[in-house]
Amino acid sequence: MDVKTDQNIHTSVLLKELVGAISLKKDEKNIVVDATLGLAGHAGEILKEMNPGDILVGFDADERNLKLAKNRLEKIQTQYAPEVQIILIHSNFVDLRERLQDNGITYVRAIYYDLWVSSLHFDEADRGFSLRLNGPLDMRFDTRSWKTAAELINYSEEKDLFQIFKEYGEEPYARKIAAKIIESRKEQKFQTTGDLTNFLDEKINTHIKTKMRVFQALRIAVNSELYNLEKSLWDAIELLEQDWIIFAISFHSLEDRIVKQTLKRESRDCLCSDIICSCKHTKTVKILTKKPILPDEWEQKNNPRSRSAKARAAVKI
Repeated sequence: MDVKTDQNIHTSVLLKELVGAISLKKDEKNIVVDATLGLAGHAGEILKEMNPGDILVGFDADERNLKLAKNRLEKIQTQYAPEVQIILIHSNFVDLRERLQDNGITYVRAIYYDLWVSSLHFDEADRGFSLRLNGPLDMRFDTRSWKTAAELINYSEEKDLFQIFKEYGEEPYARKIAAKIIESRKEQKFQTTGDLTNFLDEKINTHIKTKMRVFQALRIAVNSELYNLEKSLWDAIELLEQDWIIFAISFHSLEDRIVKQTLKRESRDCLCSDIICSCKHTKTVKILTKKPILPDEWEQKNNPRSRSAKARAAVKI
């Protein structure tokens, strides 16, 4: 399903797989949470299947995404689901539990994550996510946040920059890049994506993968993506009703590892290495995906951005 705006076409990844996993019940009140609403590609299809009295909740840290999604969902609601309540929340999913409680919601029937960065962010220069387009070195999903990529690069210590590039970008040249940034910023601060890409070309190498890893690492650091994901997953599992689904689509190994390890941990009873158990942990989910769900050949051909996608799912027990 395509979501068209004046400036872009966004294609949702693993759409049929996600929608198929969230099997709504006719005789119960379904509360479904889209933790990463984006342009509402997944949410729009789920809304079409919802029943009168159901609630669809959408989270997004980006106010612009939220406005575009609202327009799309209102059109679908008018045609397919006029008696479904839609709640849109301008917030990162790290505050999932708190924001749901603010809206009187203490349990949910299904929750899902699509961790791909919105096409709007990559295809427009003004947000600073794209290494193809010159724009401010920003990279914030939520522009209310104070920390930009430029501030990270210009004021972080060398050891902190090294850790960012090593851990979040898995970049082989992490140490060299950090040292060269410290040296270069003494002469001129980094202000734009062009400043950063030119620096990488001139001081490191011209390999596109190096640039991609550096941009990814900065974006993850600016938005605290990995910490936020892990916390949100714990909260989501606790909020889920019995027999209902959590579904997460990730696009790089760091995210997928967090999803995999979180679900694995919650699918086990004992977490102790001691002979006598002291953790008193009981399993809360059953993993539905022994191996991750991957896009089929048709989807990978028609939507190249889907090629790195992996989906994992579990059911609350």
